[in-house]
Amino acid sequence: MNQLNSESANLSRPEQPSLDEFVAFLRRMSGLLIQSGCSSNRVELLAQLLGESCGFDVETVAVPTAVWITVRHDGRTLQDLTRVRKWSIDLDRLARLNELVESIHEHKISIGAANAKLKAEDQASAPYGKSLTLLAGAISSPVLIMSYGGSPVEIALGAPIGVMIQYLNKYLFTSDTRRYLGDFISAAVVATYAYSCAALLPDIDAPLLIIGGIVVVVPGLTLVNAVHEVAQKNLVSGAAKLLEALVITASLGFGVAFVLAIMQILVSRGY
Repeated sequence: MNQLNSESANLSRPEQPSLDEFVAFLRRMSGLLIQSGCSSNRVELLAQLLGESCGFDVETVAVPTAVWITVRHDGRTLQDLTRVRKWSIDLDRLARLNELVESIHEHKISIGAANAKLKAEDQASAPYGKSLTLLAGAISSPVLIMSYGGSPVEIALGAPIGVMIQYLNKYLFTSDTRRYLGDFISAAVVATYAYSCAALLPDIDAPLLIIGGIVVVVPGLTLVNAVHEVAQKNLVSGAAKLLEALVITASLGFGVAFVLAIMQILVSRGY
C-alpha cells in the first residue's frame, strides 16, 4: 500500500525542469519581484525556496536594480544577471507571485506552467483602470483632510487634489525620462492649487490642503522596506532604498518651496 501511495505521489508531481529552463524562470521571477517592490532579502529567500523545490542549488544576490543568479546541478553551473530598470509598489502582484512560488513549492504546478503565468503577469494591464484609480484619489485626499480636522469646504476641495496627484504619478510621469520630475511637479501643482483656493476663500487652510494631497505619495512603504533591509544586514539594498525615500521626500519639499518662493516674489512686487 505504501509503495502504491509513493508511486501515485511521484506520478502527480510535476516533471523536474532542465537547468536552462529553471534559470530562465528564476530570472523572470526575480525581476518581477524587484519591479513590484519586494525586498531584496525576500527575493533571495524565495529564489532559494524555488531551488529546493526543484532540486537545484541556488545562490542569489539581489539589489534594487539587479539580481545576480547562480544555479548548480549535477556538476554544471549557470550564472545569469537580470537588470531592473523600473519599479513601483504593487502589493497585489507581490501576493500573486508569492502564491505562485508556494504552488511550485507544494508541487501543484510545473515550472513550464508557472513560466506561462509569469509571462501573462508581466504583460497584464493595471487591474483597476483609470476611472477607478482617479476615484480612489478623489476619496483618499478628502479623507486625510477630514482626519486632520479640516472643514467641510476644505474636505470638498481635497477631491481635485487627489485626482491630480493620481493622474500625474500614475499616467503622466511614468516613463524613465520623466518619472524623476513627477514628485516635484505634483507637489508644485498641489501647492499652487491650495494657495489659489486660499486666495479666493480666505478661511481655507492652504497647508492643510497641501498635506492632505502630498501625503498620499510620501514613500512610507519604501522607508519601511529600507529599515527592514538594514535590519537583515542587506546594507547595499537598505542604503539604496533609504536614499530613494529621501530623494522623493526632498522632491516633494522642493516642489512646495518653489511655489512659496514664487508667491513671495509676486507679493513683494505688489501682485
